[in-house]
Amino acid sequence: MTPYRAVIGLAGHVDHGKTQLIKALTGITTARAHEQAIGMTQDLGFAHFDDGQGNTIGVIDVPGHERYIRNMVAGLWSLDLVLLVIAADEGWMPMTGDHLRLLKAMGVPRFLVCINKCDLVSPDELLLLEESLLERVMDESGMVPDIVSVSAKTGENMAALHAAIVRQLGDMAEHHVPREQAAPRLYVDRVFTANGTGTVLTGTLQQGSLKVGDKLRLYPADREVQVRSLQAYHQSVDEIGAVCRVAVGLKKVPHKEVARGHCLTSATGQCEAATHLIVRLNAESLSSKTLRPSLHNKEVEVALGSWHGRARFVPIKDTRLARLIFTSPIPCFFGQPLAIIRHGSSELLHGARIVWCGDIHPARRKALHALLGELPDELEHYNPATLQLGLNGYVLASRFDQRPELVTPLGEWLLDNCWLAQSRDQLLATLASEPLSAAELATRFGIVLPVTQALLQQLKSEQLIRLHHDKWQPGNGESEDDLGEEAQLVLKVVRDQGKEGYEPGKLGPGGVELDPFITRKLPAALQQGLLQKGALQKQLRNLARLKYLVQLDGPIYYDAELYNQMVAAVLAGQQVGDLIDMASLKEITGLSRKYAIPFCLRMEMDGWVRREENERRVLRLPATQDEMELA
Repeated sequence: MTPYRAVIGLAGHVDHGKTQLIKALTGITTARAHEQAIGMTQDLGFAHFDDGQGNTIGVIDVPGHERYIRNMVAGLWSLDLVLLVIAADEGWMPMTGDHLRLLKAMGVPRFLVCINKCDLVSPDELLLLEESLLERVMDESGMVPDIVSVSAKTGENMAALHAAIVRQLGDMAEHHVPREQAAPRLYVDRVFTANGTGTVLTGTLQQGSLKVGDKLRLYPADREVQVRSLQAYHQSVDEIGAVCRVAVGLKKVPHKEVARGHCLTSATGQCEAATHLIVRLNAESLSSKTLRPSLHNKEVEVALGSWHGRARFVPIKDTRLARLIFTSPIPCFFGQPLAIIRHGSSELLHGARIVWCGDIHPARRKALHALLGELPDELEHYNPATLQLGLNGYVLASRFDQRPELVTPLGEWLLDNCWLAQSRDQLLATLASEPLSAAELATRFGIVLPVTQALLQQLKSEQLIRLHHDKWQPGNGESEDDLGEEAQLVLKVVRDQGKEGYEPGKLGPGGVELDPFITRKLPAALQQGLLQKGALQKQLRNLARLKYLVQLDGPIYYDAELYNQMVAAVLAGQQVGDLIDMASLKEITGLSRKYAIPFCLRMEMDGWVRREENERRVLRLPATQDEMELA
C-alpha cells in the first residue's frame, strides 16, 4: 500500500474510557497530571502509533464532558476518522448524541463505533447493545458504521480495533488525491515558548507540506512568518507533509501574537480574515425548532477549525443561508464546515458550510443570495472565484486553472462578456458628458481601480478615448499616459504651480538640481535619474515640444491648457486690429509684471498680437466652437 499519514480522534460521553483506550492503542497517556487526579479530560490530548505498515497515525483525545464542548470541537476539524466511544455498561448517553451530531457538522468524513468496557457486560447484553447502537447511529447520521467491541482495561479485542482503524484509513488513502499537493493549512490548537526555539505552535497539518525556512502567512493578522523548526511526533524534521500532527517554531513572532484558532497557510492558501460570513445550513439541521424566530439576530457560538467564539446569527429569508457576524476577524475558507451551537449549552443548532467570506453592500445582497442558491451540493471541487465572476463581472485570471467559458482575458483579469460590453458602453456614455479620472470612474461604477484602468486602456487602444489633464475624455489625440513616469511627474509639478509658472531651479555643486518643487514631489527612486545635470531641462523641453507645456522667457514654463485659456480670456470680446494695453492684460490674466511681460512676448511669438509701443494690436482670434466643429 502507498504510504500515507492520517490523524484520528476519539469522542464520546465523559468517563466512557477514551483516555484509557488511547493508552491501550498507543502506549501513551494523554491525560495531564491534574486531569488524572480528577479523572476527567478537560482539553485536547495527543498521541500516535505505528500502523504496522510504516505509517504513523496521530491520535487526538477530546473532552467528553459538556462543560468542555468548546475544547472538544477544536479537535474535530482535521480528523480523517473518529472513534465514537460508548461504554458497554452505560450505553448511549446524551453527550454521545451531541458528539455524533458535531462530528457531522464539522465535516468528519468517517467514524467507527467503539464499544469499550465490554468486560463489564455479558455476551448477550453486548450483542443487544451492538444492535441498538447500530440502529441509533444510523438514525442520527444516516451512515452504517463499523462497530468494534473492546476492553481497554484487559486489552480484549484491541488487535481487531487496530485492524479496523488501519483498514478504514487505508481505504481513504487509496481513494483520495494526496493532500500534500495543496497549499498548507494548519489551525493552531496550542501555543507555547521553548528555550532556544522561541514561539512554538502545534496543530494538525491538514493539507500541503511544510519545510524549515518556509515563509508563510499567519491569520487573522495576515502577517508573514518564517518556519524556524519542525517536529512531528517528537522527531525533528526538515520537511513534513499532510496529514500530520506538527510543532512549528516561528522566527521572531511574540508568543502573545498567536492563539488557538489562528491559521497558518501560504500566500496562495486563500485564507480570509472575516468578521462576516454567509453559510449554507445543512439540510438535516433545518427544522422549525432551530429556525424559530427567537433565534433571529441572536447570539450563538460557532466552531470552525480550532477556533470557537460567539457570533450573531441572522437567517436569510426563504433560503438555507444565514449570516454570521463576529466582533473580530476569524480565519476561514470557502466551503469550510462549521458548527453553530446554542450559546451556553452543548446543543448543536446547525451544521453549515461557508459559502461567502466577508461583508457585502446591502444593495448587492440579493444578487449574491441568488448566486449562492445555485451552488452545487458538493463544494469540494467548486471554485469560489466563479462566484466573484458572477457577482462582479471580473476576477483575477490566476484564480482559475482552466479559463471558464464566455469570458474575455484583459491583462491579468478575466471579464464576463456581457458585463464587459455593458461596462464599455457605460464608460463611453459617461465620458461623453464629463471627463473623469480613472479613480473617479472606479468609484462611480463600483469597479476596482485595476480593472477600470484595464478597461480604459482597451478603449484607448481602439482610439475611442484619451487622457488629458489626468482625466479621460472622448477622442484619439495625444494621451498623457503615453509619457514616461518621469515626464508625467514633471508635468504635474508644472501644473501645480498654476499662474506662477515653473522656473527650473539653479544648479548646485556638481550640476545637481536643487529645485525644491521637484525634490519634494518626486519619489526617491526617481530623483537620482531625473536630477542629474540637464535631465530636468530635457524633460521640460520635450514636454514643450509635445505641446503639453508652453515656454515663456525666463525660462518660465506654463501648462499649455492654462496658457491657451489665458490667451482666450485676453482676446475675448476683441476684434482683429483692436489695441490692448498692458494694464488691461494684467487685470484680465491676474499676472504680475514679472509674468505678464513674458506672457505677452509668447503671445507675440505665437502670432496673436503685435507690439506697438506700450500696447498690443490683435492680429487673430481663437476659433469658435462652431468653427472647430466645421473644421
